[in-house]
Amino acid sequence: TFRCSFGDCTTEAGLPIFEFIAGKWSYLTILFYCFFIFAVTIGLFNVISAIFVESTMTSAMALEQSKKQSRLQDERRWCTAVSTLVRRIIEISPEHTILGSMSENVDDIHKVDVPCSVIDNVAKDPNSIAALRDLDIDPADDEYLADILDPDNGGTI
Repeated sequence: TFRCSFGDCTTEAGLPIFEFIAGKWSYLTILFYCFFIFAVTIGLFNVISAIFVESTMTSAMALEQSKKQSRLQDERRWCTAVSTLVRRIIEISPEHTILGSMSENVDDIHKVDVPCSVIDNVAKDPNSIAALRDLDIDPADDEYLADILDPDNGGTI
């Protein structure tokens, strides 16, 4: 057994292994033994630690992914955030207004063409920013939101 890894670095007779090797073999053998002990201790324990850390990180990532997926599948959260964004777009747009509830004006909302400049202003609005975060939109994408939503570069969405 590898007795030194558990603190008992002696022979069965109780003599320390380093003294036992020094009494029987040359200094080259002692040097090899020291290198071997160092390599096994550092190498083996680092591999065990790395396996433990890797499994912990994998579990943490899986848990985070599961929470994110749960948030994204929350229909109420999605509807609230999207309706907040649509309402803020209509409110900020100088060319459009909605009289009554949004559900009564779905056809009118569907026909709206919004200039990219309005989307740029929406991306700076605190209520819109909160809605974007609820949808897990990366904050780095805020300044490019109009470009992302206007793939044909027509200037309107």
